[in-house]
Amino acid sequence: FTGNRFDREKLVSFDDTRRRVLAHAPELVRSASDDPSEVGKSYAPPPGSDSRFAGSVSFVTSMTQPFCGDCNRVRLLADGSLKVCLFGNAEVSLRDAMRRGDSDAQIASLIAEALGRKKARHAGLDALPHLPNRSMIQIGG
Repeated sequence: FTGNRFDREKLVSFDDTRRRVLAHAPELVRSASDDPSEVGKSYAPPPGSDSRFAGSVSFVTSMTQPFCGDCNRVRLLADGSLKVCLFGNAEVSLRDAMRRGDSDAQIASLIAEALGRKKARHAGLDALPHLPNRSMIQIGG
């Protein structure tokens, strides 16, 4: 959140956003998904409907309905750092390991150790804005 000027008072929850969207497009329905690690909750017109809308809208709910415990995503940054959580500041430099000449097994071990430190939940809305972290433009998101 460093540099993002996050303001909790300006946060619009998933429930509020969904309610506002569905007020204008009540025919949108939740797209079926059995993937507990999905990032977006998607809504679209039912198949075969004559909706005035095409495509879908997805809500990323990580702030007001965290899905951390089921998250299976990591991000490899352009500088070679592995980030196991966008909200965490912990990174592992795979670039440095490769430049040192670490073996594939050693690099795999670094990745496994980083994944093992992945937390079940981010720090929460009150703590996140005060933790040092790269901004999304620096992370690549």
